[in-house]
Amino acid sequence: MPTLEQLLPMALLAALILVVPGPTNTLLFSAGLQVGLRRALPLVGAEAAGYGLSILAWGSVLLVVAADRPWLLSGMKWLCALYLLWLAIKLWRCGAARLVAERRSTGRFEVFLATLLNPKAFLFASSVFPLSAFQSVQQFAWFMGVFLLVLVPIGSLWTCLGHLLTLRSAWSMHAGTFLRTASVMLMLFSASIAYSTLDGTDERAEQVALGRILLPMA
Repeated sequence: MPTLEQLLPMALLAALILVVPGPTNTLLFSAGLQVGLRRALPLVGAEAAGYGLSILAWGSVLLVVAADRPWLLSGMKWLCALYLLWLAIKLWRCGAARLVAERRSTGRFEVFLATLLNPKAFLFASSVFPLSAFQSVQQFAWFMGVFLLVLVPIGSLWTCLGHLLTLRSAWSMHAGTFLRTASVMLMLFSASIAYSTLDGTDERAEQVALGRILLPMA
């Protein structure tokens, strides 16, 4: 059974990545804007299914790769750090008006497919979930359960934001502050992943250290 020191930092980093606007979040936002909250919320289930399958597939591949090619895993972590930095910049520049301009019709299969092919799934499998999560069904169930506990409210939040825009537009100013705060946090995590890879820090040790920092804040 994973410890709280492993699960808490994983949940926090997953939350910060999930909140970033992307293909899935844009579709959820659009659904809330177009069909209302009640009809849009079931799409979060399609998002969960897409991420679950994609993370499991990527994690299984990485588990095999890491056994014989540790240098390749380090390279993937560098790519993840750069991707996080790119997401942070994108998030800093994002606004409600841009999301509205990108809205389009949304269905469950569209959300599932967009999530299945979302690059965030690779990021979750390689840098958020520990490799130990893919070594047994029990370990994977624990980490995936915590991941879903984070995903469901964040996915629901994006549908709510789309629905709120049909009722009131003043929320966009506060949403901008929230997104920029998340952007700064993502930059810090990007730097942390890059430093740990450069320094050769063990993945478990890195997670435990981050957990010890976050536990007093919980």
